[in-house]
Amino acid sequence: MRFAPLYSAYTLFTGELFYLTVYSQNSNRLITIMHFLCTKKQTMDESFQEGLKAELERFLRAEANKFPAEDTLRIDLHCHDRNSDVPDEQVGRLLSVAETWISSQTLLRELERNGCQAYTITNHNNARSCYEMQDRGHDILTAAEFSCRVPDFDTGIHVLAYGFSPEQERRLNKLRKNIYAFQEFTCEQDIPTIWAHPLYHYAAKRMPSPDFFDRMLLLFERFECLNGQRDTWQNMLVKEWVCRADEEALTRFSKQYGIGLTQYCRHPYRKTLTGGSDSHMGIFSGMTGVYAFVPGLQRRQQTAPRSQLALEAIREGRLAVYGSHQNTEKLTLAFLNYACQIAMNFKDPGLIRLLLHRGDAADKAIALLASNVFGEVQRHRTTMAFIKLFYECMTGRRPPFYKRLFVPSDYRPVFDAAAGMSSLYHRRRETFVTDCYESLLSINSHINEILAGRLTRKISKGRAGALDRIVSEMELPTGIRSWLGKSNGREGVDMARFLDGLSFPFFTSLFILAAHFTSAKTLYHTRPFLKRFSAGLGKFEHPRRILWMTDTYGGSDGVSAFLRQLRDDAGRRSLPLDIVVCGSGIRSDEHLIVLKPLVRFAVPSAGGVTVGVPNFVELHNLFLAGGYDRIVCSTEGVMGLFALYLKHACTVEASFCLHADRLAFVRDTLHFDRHNSDRVRRVLRLFYRSFDRVFILNPDRTKWMRGPNDIIIDRAAPPSVQPPHAEDSRRDMEIILKKLLDDGDA
Repeated sequence: MRFAPLYSAYTLFTGELFYLTVYSQNSNRLITIMHFLCTKKQTMDESFQEGLKAELERFLRAEANKFPAEDTLRIDLHCHDRNSDVPDEQVGRLLSVAETWISSQTLLRELERNGCQAYTITNHNNARSCYEMQDRGHDILTAAEFSCRVPDFDTGIHVLAYGFSPEQERRLNKLRKNIYAFQEFTCEQDIPTIWAHPLYHYAAKRMPSPDFFDRMLLLFERFECLNGQRDTWQNMLVKEWVCRADEEALTRFSKQYGIGLTQYCRHPYRKTLTGGSDSHMGIFSGMTGVYAFVPGLQRRQQTAPRSQLALEAIREGRLAVYGSHQNTEKLTLAFLNYACQIAMNFKDPGLIRLLLHRGDAADKAIALLASNVFGEVQRHRTTMAFIKLFYECMTGRRPPFYKRLFVPSDYRPVFDAAAGMSSLYHRRRETFVTDCYESLLSINSHINEILAGRLTRKISKGRAGALDRIVSEMELPTGIRSWLGKSNGREGVDMARFLDGLSFPFFTSLFILAAHFTSAKTLYHTRPFLKRFSAGLGKFEHPRRILWMTDTYGGSDGVSAFLRQLRDDAGRRSLPLDIVVCGSGIRSDEHLIVLKPLVRFAVPSAGGVTVGVPNFVELHNLFLAGGYDRIVCSTEGVMGLFALYLKHACTVEASFCLHADRLAFVRDTLHFDRHNSDRVRRVLRLFYRSFDRVFILNPDRTKWMRGPNDIIIDRAAPPSVQPPHAEDSRRDMEIILKKLLDDGDA
């Protein structure tokens, strides 16, 4: 009986049936389980993304033909300027940084450049910019984005509101701690509201349950289904969910939750879809929004301001959405633009303030790290000069030609790529994001080549035994005086000397990678919730696909042999799995992706084994483009570290496959002494514990690192439950794949 749900879950993509035995450390017993191994080739993410894109294009075509073009006003209903100065995110508050520093005048210029005909500014919890620009004679629709609380679900949401007065704004700010009181007031005062990015929530201890969304359908008439800073997957899920809310469902929800249909909505059965860029950087403002339908527009705008005509259309739900397909590129550029703004405007928030500020230890640690990074960047003139150049070029200001003459020859390709972005700013807006992102990738490639070359030369000059010496220095004294004063003759690794010449390429690469990380984290930090939401709708469900990461593949070691057999089986059975390795002398083929290394270094005393360092941005984009939703790693090197990066950036399950006892290798092959071996043991334990689970293929020699989520592959299974292939490696592989595809949605 207990296997019936598991069977149903696998009927979409299963075939062969195996019986396996897995030793569960949690239950301390052998469990015999059925193994349904996938035999149908999984749909590639290109198909998933193409399906989303096709759905969006059909929707946008229908919206474009919804109203006569001559009677519509193009308006971006969600954009920000410098008066969004108190971020919702705790780290931003700890750092005391604004969400953007662009002026209202700059924002309006960008909106006009991107085709808007009516204007509004929706800053967080205030309409100061609207009032200021109205005082200067601009026709601006008063608006704001309020951070509201849903008290019975302990969840924060954002609500856009339009057409209120200063007195009403003060009242709204008092009521926003309770969304029910807030919405009741806006309904009474005829202030139209929109639930912004409904699948993105704030300060929730857990993801909202389905009845949360049922209730919200009774509170709102308008829903932002196309947000310029969210990917197409989330946007299309919102569209599908809202379109399914028919009168029968709404009436049922009203009776179920005891909420009157007209308690919060003047037109409870009329659900309107809207759009907005949600741009904080200016350059993308106006690229997403709505066409507000005003019958007899040419006649009516002679006697009424466009802002009032747009407000009328919002109230009546006469809106048609416009925009484009979204992935992570736009948000990456936006965060990089924001990082540049922070670097140019950052001021030390103060350690005492940071420690005493409200927030948990993790947020404070991130804020402290970020504060030090921006502080170091501001001290480095070359890096700051490039940041200012990049920011100006991204906003359409080309540098004077003579500046190139003062740029070192190594950096001229970087300068040229950045300068070329200024011309992209003035081209067709439809291709701006794609072209701009291609320029960013070009800059990243040039910077990585410079960094790799310099790093290789520095490593080659290192002394023999440097690894043992570095491990010896993996400690900080407990006395604060020793941090500030002399080291009492203790010789350490001269990091200042090592980093000489690396600061600019290192910080630039760090900024670019951090922008990619932040964009992916912003989009996918609710991935488990999005999976459940799409499953509930029965549409736009993300495919299951594994990316197996390794530093070694072509060698004679056991890991390489295991992975080659895994690749052969993946091809033979059409498994939803690809292996990625960074190396040379290996050719990519089906289920095997080989990345070109930026740097290669030999592993000491490992028989000539070398490890490659890939372009991290390339690997980041590979994961997203490949449609993977889970990770496995087999080595503790560079790929292991990047597996943890992807785990946190994309909110996916990451598992580690432990083939051998690395501590024994350190002790017996590298001949580390007891103190250094203990340091390595602690680092390895922390590394393994950072994964969601560890598959242990050699249980006899790894008792020192056991944990509650370990899965021990027991090779002493009774003959009656042996799989068809008796080889240990194949049996291990089948057990691991079964576990990954069975309960990999945690």
